[in-house]
Amino acid sequence: MERDIMIKRLMEKADITTEEAVEVLESCNWDLLDAIIDLERRGKLRGNKSNTLIEAVPVEDYKNTYNQEEAKNQEYNAKAEGEEKKEESCGGIGELMGRMFKFIGKLIKKGNNNFFDAKKENEKPIRIPLTIAAVFIVFLSIPSIILLVIGLFCGYKYSISGPDIKCDGVNDIFEEVSKSADNLKRDFKEGYQK
Repeated sequence: MERDIMIKRLMEKADITTEEAVEVLESCNWDLLDAIIDLERRGKLRGNKSNTLIEAVPVEDYKNTYNQEEAKNQEYNAKAEGEEKKEESCGGIGELMGRMFKFIGKLIKKGNNNFFDAKKENEKPIRIPLTIAAVFIVFLSIPSIILLVIGLFCGYKYSISGPDIKCDGVNDIFEEVSKSADNLKRDFKEGYQK
C-alpha cells in the first residue's frame, strides 16, 4: 500500500492531521495496523465502534465476561464428555467385542488365581486352577464327573479356595456330598459284610 493511501486511511480513522499521521506511521515503521493500535491507546481514534479495534473494559467486566466464557466452556466440555460416554456405551461391534474379550480375560485371570482342591486326610492337596477345571468339565464332562465320583468313594474331599472367591456355600455343599459318599460307602460295607 502506498504511503499516501496509508496516511489518508489513518486520518479517516482518527482525528489527526497529516503531520501527526506521518509521525505515527513513521514511529510504527509504516505499519498501518500498529499505527491504529497506537492511536487507539492514546485515545485519538473516533468513537465509532466499527473503527475501534481494542476496547477498554473495566477489570470487573472482564472478570465477569471471563467467568461467563469459562462456564460456557465447562458446560460445552461436559456435554462433549457426555456424548463421548454415550458413544462409548453405544459403541459398535468392535467395542462390544473389546468388552467381551476384556470380560473373558478377567474371568480367566480370576480362574487362574483360584483353585479346585482335592485332598485326602493327611495328604498334600491336589490343586487345579479353576480355569483348567472348567475346561475339563466342559470338554471332558463324562470322564471328569466319573473321576470325581470315584474320588469321593476313595476318601477325597473337594473344596474351592483362593483370594478372589468367597465360596463358603460351595464348600459346604462339597462337604455334604463328601459326608453322603462316606455314609453310602459305610452302608455298602455293612450290607456287604452281612
